[in-house]
Amino acid sequence: MKYDIVGSNMQHLALTMADGEKIYADSGTLVSKTENIVMTPRLAGGIISALERKATGTTALLTEFASKGGEGTVAVAGIFPGKIFQITLGAGERFTSERHAFLAADASVKYDVHVLRISTALLAHSGWYLLEFVGPGNVFIHVSGDIIEHDITPGNSIEVEPEHVAGFDSQLSYKVRFVDNIRTAMFGGVGLFLAKFEGNGRLITHAVSRHKLSADIYTTAIDDLKK
Repeated sequence: MKYDIVGSNMQHLALTMADGEKIYADSGTLVSKTENIVMTPRLAGGIISALERKATGTTALLTEFASKGGEGTVAVAGIFPGKIFQITLGAGERFTSERHAFLAADASVKYDVHVLRISTALLAHSGWYLLEFVGPGNVFIHVSGDIIEHDITPGNSIEVEPEHVAGFDSQLSYKVRFVDNIRTAMFGGVGLFLAKFEGNGRLITHAVSRHKLSADIYTTAIDDLKK
């Protein structure tokens, strides 16, 4: 399978698959395909994980794309302006993404849902679950705005506003905590909580918060309608 990340501010992922090759992608991401690419609904991580995903208000189904009768191409994209980031996983290697970042993965990659503790989900405002992918294979995530990649090593932790977290190597540990200065959080627009990541691995962040971007678009649209 070959892939190409196309574009600048609104990228899409173009995949060329040999006969019999398969990938799966998040629901609603299809841009285009050749006629010999067959689409099939697929449960998100099995029945239990699909039910957990459905219970959080997100679709329980993914879309599987398979090339039949020769080489075929398919293109998928996220719905926000941003970049696509590719992760290569070896056998047994794991990568965790926030629930809206996942775009597509090789059929060989196992997909599962990681339900967060109630306290973490409420404090971080990041939803009730994260997505975990187990190799071997490629995973593609969509990052709002530009990609910021952090290499974290033991003794060099980093604190991130939770809404800017796109994904991270699963060997990293994290915890959500209150900011040091509540007054700064309340009046400086920083937010009340930070996610602290420690260990040895890679952290991928959004340059733009999806929540803040969508909220600003909504507010601007409402203001325009009132004029």
